[in-house]
Amino acid sequence: MGGDWPALTVKNLAEEIRQVAEPIARALGLEIIEVQCFGKITNPSARVVMDKDGGIGIQECEEFHHTLRRTWELTKSGVRSCRFEVSSPGLDRPLKDSSDFQRVMGKLVKVTLRNPIAKNHVILGRLVGVSELGIHLGVSPPRRFQPQEMVDVRWEDIVKARLEVEF
Repeated sequence: MGGDWPALTVKNLAEEIRQVAEPIARALGLEIIEVQCFGKITNPSARVVMDKDGGIGIQECEEFHHTLRRTWELTKSGVRSCRFEVSSPGLDRPLKDSSDFQRVMGKLVKVTLRNPIAKNHVILGRLVGVSELGIHLGVSPPRRFQPQEMVDVRWEDIVKARLEVEF
């Protein structure tokens, strides 16, 4: 029975979890943002980060967790054991691909750059566009009454990006 499975690695465990979790998430109207595996490979844990338009609540996390755990036990028990954590991405969620950026169009984002723009490695700006080449930000100038500056950032120049919390 165990011979049918590839050697267990964190990467292929995360892929297996995603394959089991995606249909459950879709059925509940949720989106999987990320699957992170950690701990010892002989007794791994997995964090599944979920979201939906308007945000995700504790009850939705609990329902997803319960269904995922039951489904995992039925389909993978005896071969792959895993402890699951389910959470929302939080208010300052990371932005990883173009669909993440599309979802937060018009919101304030903080982008860390590989190559500085105007001597800055970090840019805070309002997301005004997303294309196959990168993102387009409206950046507020240092002086209050100057016009907003538009900045283009290529995908390959983005080290990391997060949604900035606004109050």
